[in-house]
Amino acid sequence: MKRLVAAACLAVLAIGCKSSGAKKLEGSWRGIKATNVAPEQVSAANLFASTMELEFHGEQVSVHVGGDKQSGHFRVVQDDKSHVVLYTDQDGPSDPQTFTFKDDHTIDWAVDGARGIEFQKE
Repeated sequence: MKRLVAAACLAVLAIGCKSSGAKKLEGSWRGIKATNVAPEQVSAANLFASTMELEFHGEQVSVHVGGDKQSGHFRVVQDDKSHVVLYTDQDGPSDPQTFTFKDDHTIDWAVDGARGIEFQKE
């Protein structure tokens, strides 16, 4: 019986200590700049990016742009220390979203495969 309890405790600790990218998404992120945009679009793209905020709580994500807000549930498709790929229930699995971690406080959201928005954790 003691071995079973010890094994269960070790399993819980291993799961709790596992570092995952999805857990690092938790919290609020503010857009700081657009990435990989054409030179003539940089100014407008950066202005748009700076009005954007993402909030991740549990399995829910909210996207704020100016006064508009959309929220929905998401599911993680791929997850490691450097990136997370997820899809929302609203957009479905045919529209995955990739978030790449530059460090613990900076992510890049690949908006359309090439262009992206860089966010900083608040």
